[in-house]
Amino acid sequence: MRNAFFAHSVKGQDPKVWEPLVDHLLDTADRAARFAATFGYGEFGHAAGLLHDLGKYQAAFQARLMGSAERVDHAAHGACYARRVFHPLGGLIAHGIAGHHAGLTDGLFEPGSEGRLARMDSTLGAIIEAAENDELALPSRPTPRGLKPSAQPGFQLAFLIRMLFSCLVDADYLATEDFYVRAEGREIPRRGAAAGLAELAAALDGHLKHFGEPNPGSLNARRVDILAHARSLASSAPGVFTLTVPTGGGKTLTSLAFALDHARRNGLDRVVIGIPFTSVIEQTAQIYRDALAPHQDAILEHHSAFDQSMIDGKEARAKLSLAMETWDQPLIVTTTVRLFESLFSNRPSQCRKLHNLVRSVIVLDEIQTLPLELLRPCVAALKELAANYGCSIVLCTATQPALLASPPDNGRPFTDGFENVVELAPDPPGLFEVLRRVRVERIGEQSDEDLLARLESTPQALCIVNRRFHAQTLFDAVRHLDGARHLSTLMCAVHRREVLATIRQDLAAGRPCRVISTSLIEAGVDVDFPLVLRAEAGLDSILQAAGRCNREGDRAADASKTLVFRPADGKRLQSMRAHIETSEDIFRGFEDVTSLAAVTAYFDRLFDRKGDETLDAKAILKACQDRLMTMDFPFATIAADFQMIDDYNLPVIIEWNPEARAAVKDLRYLPDGFSPGGVARRLQVYTVGAPPKAREKLINAGAAELVAPARYGDQFVVLTNSDLYRRDIGLCWEDPTWMESERLIV
Repeated sequence: MRNAFFAHSVKGQDPKVWEPLVDHLLDTADRAARFAATFGYGEFGHAAGLLHDLGKYQAAFQARLMGSAERVDHAAHGACYARRVFHPLGGLIAHGIAGHHAGLTDGLFEPGSEGRLARMDSTLGAIIEAAENDELALPSRPTPRGLKPSAQPGFQLAFLIRMLFSCLVDADYLATEDFYVRAEGREIPRRGAAAGLAELAAALDGHLKHFGEPNPGSLNARRVDILAHARSLASSAPGVFTLTVPTGGGKTLTSLAFALDHARRNGLDRVVIGIPFTSVIEQTAQIYRDALAPHQDAILEHHSAFDQSMIDGKEARAKLSLAMETWDQPLIVTTTVRLFESLFSNRPSQCRKLHNLVRSVIVLDEIQTLPLELLRPCVAALKELAANYGCSIVLCTATQPALLASPPDNGRPFTDGFENVVELAPDPPGLFEVLRRVRVERIGEQSDEDLLARLESTPQALCIVNRRFHAQTLFDAVRHLDGARHLSTLMCAVHRREVLATIRQDLAAGRPCRVISTSLIEAGVDVDFPLVLRAEAGLDSILQAAGRCNREGDRAADASKTLVFRPADGKRLQSMRAHIETSEDIFRGFEDVTSLAAVTAYFDRLFDRKGDETLDAKAILKACQDRLMTMDFPFATIAADFQMIDDYNLPVIIEWNPEARAAVKDLRYLPDGFSPGGVARRLQVYTVGAPPKAREKLINAGAAELVAPARYGDQFVVLTNSDLYRRDIGLCWEDPTWMESERLIV
């Protein structure tokens, strides 16, 4: 006979309409089982769903639903049950059950009376009895599916735990949301996109036909050949692929076409595109929208520069917000940072979407931009997705890093690297020869006066430097020249977007266009200059910068140059030292540094110079391996250590236009009880990252204001002194040392 145990109350309503606890547990279990069944762990998902709120079978929690203020740990009992009854496999779901609200933690299974699970032992028996009296059939011991052998078994189990956590969290959120929707008398919202992969592929085919037959031997003809060759391999079994194509070879549409074809022919569920920079992601997403019309609603953009205020209608924005949390769409366009930090996160909101990566084609653009300090964990995660979760991985770039476990031609093996990789491009070495469109030369030390002289003599030129402060001082020296422009991350995303649009218009019209930029412009931004000046950097960065020169091949290669210089101040960013020194080795050893052989040699030597320990600088793989036998993985520590952008900047909101001012006003006057999340997402495109000390100085000087600190703390800061944000350079301060966020080598 059932007792009156509830999972959720409805404010102001009789308990008769509250959700019975057993109903919520069964609903969550069914959903989690479906999610986890996609990778063979449905029984574990079902068990996690049944147990996740087991601790609500206690009088203290039921009293809380009635209005008691006493805090009650309702998650640990289910974790304790799983750990005890399913030993040694209980750890696979105990972590997720215990953390389904607050997140995965370190030391869940710590011994002694102070351990969180140990404290539940004395009350677990009474809770089990109450659950059984409520006619809840507690789960039997689930049977694990064998995982493919791994060189990192500790990491493999930690990864599995995080994926099961994702299934549980998403199932719990959806079950809870649907209950409240029904309780309010509304219809359950339709989730997912109207169009599927087949419709997207058909739309892309139609778009590609509009280009017609290119002239033989032209750049477009080469692009067509690359596209056809890649698509011819779409029937290959799921696995790991590379697309090694020089800049301008059509990787954007080729990778999408292959991914859609490959997904359909292998019965995969979605395509996920990871792009390194927000300065590129909007450009790429627009290309996809144009190519896949009229199915634009099937494309989910999920990145910090996406402006939700552009979506019409409250209901449509709510649907978009849910899709961003779950990635339940056929085509996801996101940042590499968001993708990988989610894969290593311990937070429910970030991990919720992970199970929807199962049976996906994951395309990683500009793969060489992955931070070296986290490279081995990144490779391990991609290998796991391919080996045990039915994914195909496509690594795209013009500068393919040497990540193969057994490279050809006696190359350097990458420890625990990729195996059995299929190349999608036809004859990459030959492509690099045929598609060479620029000469790369070193010109030695150059002062700002030297650079100014070169820019004065060339109406259209791009100069890329490594430091934001250098970019500003150099721009100040050239601002009097016609068409002088500046780009850096000190501009908010909307501002940069407007400047890039002007740059493209000037280039297309043949007007003077002299651009001073940081490296944000070099990886995939679609601009075409006759001359590029690049401060010394890694060869991959140099060649990406060269890709902004003669991009369409309209000029002779000898007339299109990328000139590499050393700034006369003699200062180098410490984070770039190994990259620069390795590049110097390649320049000395190769006549043509744009060749595929030079690129491969660069990464071989760079990885040798760094060493395996540096490629996992936070020892994430070791931490997992050390705890293999106990399964007590340090999830919170791993999440904190896995930071792909290690600059600790804090956002400053710029009231750039009426939309930004309206969003700030909405933030100030948001009604009590409403989450600021929606407004915060609208404001993301109007923020600039500032060092913590700089932001504090702006506030103390009255140049910036904390918005509603009593409600939000120091989360939202808006710039109030408009003189400190200039239309030519963005956010600026009197003290230039605030802008130097990295240590220098002199």
